[in-house]
Amino acid sequence: VTDEDCEAIAKFFQTPLGCKLRQSKDVLREFKFSILDDASGYGQDLEGEQVLLQGVVDCALIEPDGITVGDFKTDSVTEETMEAAVQRYRPQVLAYADAMTRIFQKPVKQALLYFFRLNTFVSVDR
Repeated sequence: VTDEDCEAIAKFFQTPLGCKLRQSKDVLREFKFSILDDASGYGQDLEGEQVLLQGVVDCALIEPDGITVGDFKTDSVTEETMEAAVQRYRPQVLAYADAMTRIFQKPVKQALLYFFRLNTFVSVDR
């Protein structure tokens, strides 16, 4: 771990979400899940089939009114390439959000990507 990495992590924990995560008792880190999912969303020929969806949610804050899902990215993303990165990671984050809703029977309030290199959150809309 470099000094730059430590600085990036410290900056994250100074954000409003980072502060909430430090203070909350209901935080999941590296939450592994497996759920059966309707396969029609993965291909036209898969209607009526199911797939096993597995993943690891980097971070989830469970609150009475819903869940905030956070996915951390350490890519060398720039301001110019960030939108393409968001679109590339969008299906993953939305799959995580759907899984968390199903598992915890609560709505996802926010699904966020956090780019450490830019110290930037991006909300991923459904």
